[in-house]
Order: sequence, then C-alpha cells, then structure tokens
Amino acid sequence: MGAIRLVLLGLVATGAEGGACNPVDSCPKLSDGLYCPVNDVTEHADINRDVALIKRYLEDTPDYAMAKEVYTMGNFSSKGLGNMRTLQDLALKDMTVGGKYTNVFYTGALSLYNSTSAIWHDYIMACLDNTGVCQGQSDSFRRYVINKALIGVVTAYATYEFGAAVWKGENGQTADGEAAYAWDEGAAFYIGNIDPVLGDGFSGAAPGNLYSPYEFNWKRDFDYPDGTNTHQASIPILNYGLINLRGSYNAANVKAAELGMYKIFSIAAIRSAIKYADKAYNGGTMEPKYLAEGWAYWRSASGYMSNFNATAVEAVDALFDLKQTSIPADAPCKVKTLVESLYPHLGITCAMVGKWKDAPTGGCLDSVCDDTGNSATLLGGSDAYVDMCKATTTTTGGSTETSLAGRAAALPAAGALAAMVALSCQ
Repeated sequence: MGAIRLVLLGLVATGAEGGACNPVDSCPKLSDGLYCPVNDVTEHADINRDVALIKRYLEDTPDYAMAKEVYTMGNFSSKGLGNMRTLQDLALKDMTVGGKYTNVFYTGALSLYNSTSAIWHDYIMACLDNTGVCQGQSDSFRRYVINKALIGVVTAYATYEFGAAVWKGENGQTADGEAAYAWDEGAAFYIGNIDPVLGDGFSGAAPGNLYSPYEFNWKRDFDYPDGTNTHQASIPILNYGLINLRGSYNAANVKAAELGMYKIFSIAAIRSAIKYADKAYNGGTMEPKYLAEGWAYWRSASGYMSNFNATAVEAVDALFDLKQTSIPADAPCKVKTLVESLYPHLGITCAMVGKWKDAPTGGCLDSVCDDTGNSATLLGGSDAYVDMCKATTTTTGGSTETSLAGRAAALPAAGALAAMVALSCQ
C-alpha cells in the first residue's frame, strides 16, 4: 500500500519571523479586517492554519500520525531560517518566563492543574496516541479533545504576548518593534489571518473557517444573542491596548485592555460550560464528544477564573471530568449556578453573558440571572485604528497593480499545504 507523506513547510521554510512592515505603512491586517498591526505578524497569525490542518487530518478516517506531526513539528508558522513555531511549543511555554512577566491567566491554570503540560499538552498527546484518558475512546471524542484544546492553547499564548507587551511598556520599550510588536503578536494569535469564506470577518454569522480563538468567541456570541457580542467587542479593546503602547506607555489603559480580553475569554468559557453541560447530558444519554467540547472550552479560561474562586472552578471541572460515563440530570443547573457565582469577581454581568438560545424551555437554563448589585462594565476600547495598513501600488512593464494590505488568502486545500510532497510505496 502506498503511503503518502507530507513534507512539512518547516523543513524548507526560510522566511523571516516578522517585524517591521515593508513598506512600513502597509502592514497586513488580520481576519477581522479592522485591527491594524504596526508590525508584520503574518507568521504568528499562521499558527491558526496549523489548527485548521490538524482538524483536517482528524476528519472522516483520522490520520493521528500526521496530526501529531503538525502539532509537534509545525507547518505554517515560521520563525525564520527553517525554524517552525509549533502548537506543542505554545502548549509547553512558561508564560511568565521564569517570573519575568506577570500573567495571572497562566499562573492560575498552573496552580489549578499543577504543571504546564497538564493544562493542555498531556491531553492532546493522549488523544493523538490513544493513551490515558483517551484510550479506547471514539474518534469523535478524541478529535473533539484535540481540536478544541488547541483553541485553548492559542488563547493562552495570546495572553503570554499581552503580558510581554506590558513588561516591555513598563521598561520603556515603546517603539513599534518593542511593546507594540508583542501586543500585535497577541492580537495575531487571537484573531488569525485566514480570509473568511463568507462575510467580512467581523459582522454576521461566523464564517466557520478561521480556526481561531476569535472565531470561537464569535460562535458563542451566536449562541447567546442577547448577551455581549464579545468578538466584536474584542477588536477595539485590542486596538486600545496598541495605541496606549506606542511612543509612550499608559499603564492603566494597557492593563485595562488586558483585563478586557481576560473578560472576553471568561465569558466565552462560561457560555460554553452552560451550553455543553446540557448537550453532554443529552436527555440522559451522555454524548461523549460534547463532554469533551465542554471540558476544553471551559478550560480555556478556567485557570484564570480560579484566581477568584478555586472551589467553584474545581466543582465545574468535576462536572466535566472526561472519565465520566454518565452525566447527572442536575449537572447543567449546577454548572450554571457555579459559573454565575463567579461573575462579580470577574467583573462581568449576567447581561454580558446572556441566555443560551437553545436552552430547554422552562428549565433552569431558560433564564438570565439577576445583576442586582453588580455594576461591572466591559471596556469599550477605541475604533481609531492605526493607519498603517494601506494598499501598495507597484508598476511593472508599464502596468500598475494595486495590492491591498489586507488579510492572507484562504487556507488552501490539504493537498497543497506543503512545499513538497514525497511519495513512498511499501
């Protein structure tokens, strides 16, 4: 039988990691089409293409070996000179760099789950290798753990870059290639740069092909239409952080932007916990893939939330224990009660979270909690986007061509993902 092996781009990549745009005022935008980085962070945003590629390898008849190779070796996100940025490296990163950076999003998770690898990596590898918690589980369960966990990995890494930007700002590194570069990197990891297959990347329904934390937030916005539109709220928040890092550092404003993103991530995790607790219960017949989905999406911000009430977070964790073979009938109601107890501490409200549109009529999920005494707000940010993402015009042989400094092209078909394909028969 012939075996087809994809030679990963990491083996032949020679591009630079990023940095100053060329021309300087023609920086590539991201999938949202609004946020304008002041650096070229294309390669950073490309990590979401690895997420997409792994998902493709796990569809239909899963190829776990190739999915593992992308996870451990990388494919799209080059660091330059043939060195690839990998999702595994992101999952295993010490996001404080030995205590240099402050990152309560990461340190909360580290305290809750006891080691960096235990947050995401161990579960991803177990499902890729059919060991541990995933041994003997269905393909749908394994792919849901892997695919959704990768969204959590990238979310966490965005917070690492935000923390790096804060540290650099505090230490006077306010040139565009310094603190702003780190902030742009965080935005790139969060939003990605895949061109949406439908819509403008900001309004309407989620396109379904971005494979980024931004799109995850967008999908939860659709599930909770009367709550805060978090994916749209995130873009001016990110822009607010950027403009308060350039040239001079406004600590209060930058930290407000960082906190605003933490709130966005928390709302998405909470909405997912409520939704997937019910879908996993499934009327009394547990649906394992939805247990996996709820587990991963809740975990995307559970560590941060544990800084405020570890007991409540651990109780929700227990309700999403992946080793369960049945879900108690009261699990969805318990999850809703537990997460709602966190809102005042997180600086979010019942109105921000909203009500799940598919909540069973008349049940405990079919209501929005009471905000009495909770006057928390979400940062509005700024829509005064930087003017450094202009179109470029080139003239060749008497003809003029205009190229927009916009988003990268849509993800190519799986057969065209690598620079070379080697065929071997055995």
